[in-house]
Amino acid sequence: MKRKLQLSGIFILLFLVFVTGLKSTFDGFYGFYYENKTYQKPLIYTLSENIVQATPVNMFASYTGFDTGYGFYAPNVASDFLLSFELKDKNGNVLEEKLMPSFRKKESRVRYTTVFNMFLDKISADKGTYDSRYYQYLDLIIKQTAMNVMKENTKASHVTAKLYLYDYPTIADFNKGKVKENFILIDEFKY
Repeated sequence: MKRKLQLSGIFILLFLVFVTGLKSTFDGFYGFYYENKTYQKPLIYTLSENIVQATPVNMFASYTGFDTGYGFYAPNVASDFLLSFELKDKNGNVLEEKLMPSFRKKESRVRYTTVFNMFLDKISADKGTYDSRYYQYLDLIIKQTAMNVMKENTKASHVTAKLYLYDYPTIADFNKGKVKENFILIDEFKY
C-alpha cells in the first residue's frame, strides 16, 4: 500500500510537470504569434489550462514554484550584451543612435538578440580556444549588422558600432545604493 501511494505521488508530480509545461508552451506560442489577434484555442490547450487553473493545482504550483518555469534554473545563463550604432553624416554630425536594426517580424528580433551569445567568446579568458578566423567571423557579424543599420538612414555615411557587456551591480554595491548597471566596452568598429 505504501509503495502504491509513493508511485501515485510520483505519477501526479510528473503529470503536473507535463501539464504545466504544455500550458506554458502554448502560452508562449500564442502570446508570441497571436499577441494582438483572436484565435481558437486547441482542445489540449484548454484542457491543460483548466487543470493548471484548478484551485488545488494552482495553489500547489504557486507555493512550490511549478508555475515559474524551469529556464530560471539553467546552468549556463548567458551574459547580456548591447550593440549600439551611431550614424553620422558626411560632416561628422550625429544623425541618430540606435540599439537595434529595424525588423519587420518578431522572429527576426528574437534571432538577432540570440546572436549575442556568441560574443561571450570575445571576452573568454582562453583566447586560444578558437582559430583567429572565428574572431574575424564575430567581427564580420558586427560589421554586416552595422552596414545594414546604415542603409536604413539614407543621409548616413559613417557608422560606429560599439559592443558593450552589461556590468550589473553586486549585492554589496546594491546595498550601498548603486542600483544602475554599467556598460563595459568590449569592442568598437568604425565603418
